[in-house]
Amino acid sequence: MMTDTGWVMTSAERLLSVTAAAVLVVATISAGTAQTVPTAAVVEAGDPAPAVAPAVPSLSTEAVAPPAQAAPPPAPGVPAPPAAPPPAPEQVAPAGPIPAPPEPPQAGCPVRKRPGATPFVAKPLPAPAVPDDALPAALPPGPKAADLDAVSGKGIWVTNWPGTKLDIPAIVERTRRAGLQSIWVRTGGSRQGYYGDRVLPKLVPAAHAAGLKVIAWDFPFLSDPVLDAERAKAALDTGIDAFAPDVETSAEGTHATPQRVSLYLSLVRSYAGERPVAATVPRPTPLRRKSFPYDAFQPYADLFVPMVYWSCNEPGALVEQSLTELGRWLPVAPVGQGYDMGTEGGRAGLPTRAETWRFLDVAKRGGAVGASLWTIEKVGDGQFGALTDYPWDQPAG
Repeated sequence: MMTDTGWVMTSAERLLSVTAAAVLVVATISAGTAQTVPTAAVVEAGDPAPAVAPAVPSLSTEAVAPPAQAAPPPAPGVPAPPAAPPPAPEQVAPAGPIPAPPEPPQAGCPVRKRPGATPFVAKPLPAPAVPDDALPAALPPGPKAADLDAVSGKGIWVTNWPGTKLDIPAIVERTRRAGLQSIWVRTGGSRQGYYGDRVLPKLVPAAHAAGLKVIAWDFPFLSDPVLDAERAKAALDTGIDAFAPDVETSAEGTHATPQRVSLYLSLVRSYAGERPVAATVPRPTPLRRKSFPYDAFQPYADLFVPMVYWSCNEPGALVEQSLTELGRWLPVAPVGQGYDMGTEGGRAGLPTRAETWRFLDVAKRGGAVGASLWTIEKVGDGQFGALTDYPWDQPAG
């Protein structure tokens, strides 16, 4: 405290002075360590002197973290603070491609009717070469393909019109570089006969050397199912990996009755052995389901290959329809539109890359064993790029 003549120390002040001196001595003894000299608490005059614990010098030069202090209990009547929320789970990106959304209608849709155009009326079919009562009975169903590897994944079709020369090395190299799995090449038809002998002896070994599968396809009218099946046998004898009969409707001139389809396919099945028979059929619209014998294919074919040519339709919706309607009988591997449908009364112009991606994506996610495009002679660069880039071998996510 303060007097007229100067400072006079009280007993408490003298004790505080001694305590501070002791602390300084300990700090001096602990020189060279990582300790910090503590600061003495301020003691008001008249307060009892605080007890001072003896300082023990640290034996380590590392800083020691103070012990965790428990949170004080809440005051009476004050609610406890809410518990901290648990950390959010780590977001894992799904494997495979991002789902492709539906495509909006493209330019040129809906297709306008040409001035003076008349509704399409199918011509009556001519009488078949072999009458129904002269046909042999279909063979009983037997073993099917050992597996569907030959028709799995992505593929491209080759129309191989009669009289045109194919650049086989170029087709094989383009297919291989695109990462596709199969080449579907036409080898004949009821009108043209068999002409696979001019392409298969070179294509099959070249494709196999590149790790590709070869599927031969044929266009039978089924006017004489036994003769039509002989062309399939000729193609299968060359060592192809699968056979794809393109069975169309009566509008294309095909006698597609249950009797003729069953007889033809039973013979093709017997020639194919353990190799897949890929029944290429029209897309199952409500009208076609009433007239086309889809169920006659099931005992002999290994899979359906519906022709999903969308024109002004949403490609994903057509794929889903085919998977739903045909998947109850057999596996499905749709073939998509890779050409301009303007000359057929459809939308003019090639399908877009986005449409093609949507077609592939819905097929893969819907459980299709594979998908392909018709045809390599007409497909656009954007479409072929989508076919190349779509990661079919990866999980769809």
